Amino acid sequence: MSSSLVGRGARLAAWIGLGAAGVLAAPAACLYPEYTFDEPEPSGSAGADSGSSGAGAEDCANGADDDGDGLIDCADPACGDFVCTTAVPEGWSGYFALFDGEPAMDPGCPAAFAAGAPFVGNRGLSAPPASCACSCGPAEGQACEALEDVVITVSDAPCEAAHVCEWPLEKIPSWTPNACAGPDGVFGEGVACVPSDDCDASAAAHPCVASVSATAIMATGGACAPNPVQIQRADPRWTRLGRACAAAEAPGQGCNLGRVCVPRPAAPFEGGLCIAKDGDNACPPGAYTEKHVFFTGIEDDRSCKDDCSCGAPSRGACPTTITLYSDDRIDTCTTRLIELQTGECEDLEGNPSVVGRKAMSPGAPTGGACAPSGGTATGEARGAGPRTFCCQSAG
Repeated sequence: MSSSLVGRGARLAAWIGLGAAGVLAAPAACLYPEYTFDEPEPSGSAGADSGSSGAGAEDCANGADDDGDGLIDCADPACGDFVCTTAVPEGWSGYFALFDGEPAMDPGCPAAFAAGAPFVGNRGLSAPPASCACSCGPAEGQACEALEDVVITVSDAPCEAAHVCEWPLEKIPSWTPNACAGPDGVFGEGVACVPSDDCDASAAAHPCVASVSATAIMATGGACAPNPVQIQRADPRWTRLGRACAAAEAPGQGCNLGRVCVPRPAAPFEGGLCIAKDGDNACPPGAYTEKHVFFTGIEDDRSCKDDCSCGAPSRGACPTTITLYSDDRIDTCTTRLIELQTGECEDLEGNPSVVGRKAMSPGAPTGGACAPSGGTATGEARGAGPRTFCCQSAG
């Protein structure tokens, strides 16, 4: 009996020593005296494979002492790429190695984290507001200013040159379309055209008649109808990629009670193991504190309010042809000199006299435009289908 007690004490000491090395504790049933201890102790822990010969390399995730050194999985120094970690909290899944970086740097999944299809998502959405462009249709309903508002001016320099002297022809108070009128002309009289600082048409030196111009007949009134707002949206772009690779579902042993042995993530993955849960969730209490949220889709309601409007028309004109004559008698339009459009300038040759003139009826208004306003951007693009990953700190 005494030898049996000695054997039992030796075996208990051996079990305590293994517990200090990080293996699982011996079953409590071994403490009862009615059990015998005739069978040899397993080399490692109670979870070790009794058939292990110790001839192979240590498999760090099978719960066995493969190399026969009495140490299992995470307790074996050969398993430096594995780590003991806490159990996955209720409602979460794990364990994962998580990559959170630029899409071009996606590393794929390493062999130790290749259990099932990986999760791939995104974050950091870049989606500027919609571009909203308003425009206006042509001006409609415009009227023309009076023909009497046209000012005809004779200059001593060509149209594109700076002049010294200019002489406006007397305004005709009541134009009759296609009727001749011609008081107060400018008489170059065909002598040599020599520009002078003396701009008095009645001076001994005749005026130098080099060009003639007529002001435009402006269009007034009217309105423009706004066109439908034009919408442009840049394609949304993700700036960060999330790849979560799952470890094998059956973790290894060799850890304290309540902890399991799983592979240790290596760069470029996050330094600590991660757990996951669908939705945007707060991390659970405990070791998994670093939150990463990735999305599997995009909800995009970027648009524009249809609030385009148009200001009053401007820059419209009524093209009108004016014919000038060089007859020196008032109200005589026989010797045709030049024809020009209102709003334009024409050069003259031979220093002629400019006296008589006729005007056609103003043409229909053209060129009127309205300034658009409005086009307010609305909505935004946001990630959809979130999934939360909570990771252990790398430290």
